[in-house]
Amino acid sequence: MNIFIQLIDDALAKAVDLDIYTFAIYHDHEGDRVSICIDTKENSKKQRAESIKYSMQHFNDAITQGDLEEAMLWQTDLGRNLSLGDFVAVNISEKEISGVTTDDDFYLSMVLAIKERAKQILANSSHGSSLLFCSSTADEEVGLVWLEGNN
Repeated sequence: MNIFIQLIDDALAKAVDLDIYTFAIYHDHEGDRVSICIDTKENSKKQRAESIKYSMQHFNDAITQGDLEEAMLWQTDLGRNLSLGDFVAVNISEKEISGVTTDDDFYLSMVLAIKERAKQILANSSHGSSLLFCSSTADEEVGLVWLEGNN
């Protein structure tokens, strides 16, 4: 779908001052919209630190109460921020898609568009093979996550 290529190109034109660390195509299932969200390493670290602080409070409370099942829900995740709403550039480019069929081909087209524009996205990043790509799926805001590398 050319809609995704256009979204990526528009986002890259607007994100010239951002050092892209995480790049996502997002399908807003309720709003019939697709958009691009971009995060930087600095913002990702900040968001992760806040999330860890929040989680550890609940983890410690659960341990104090002797509730291991609850504690398991609040374990520390040392990965990067994947909460699209907390990215530094949320919906930097977006398009309404009402009437478009959102089947497997739709979501596959999202991934293929990123792959087609991977070199251009990588060119706006100093993170090389650690630049993370994300795409929504039918059931998840961030359902697919991968690295393209800098080969």
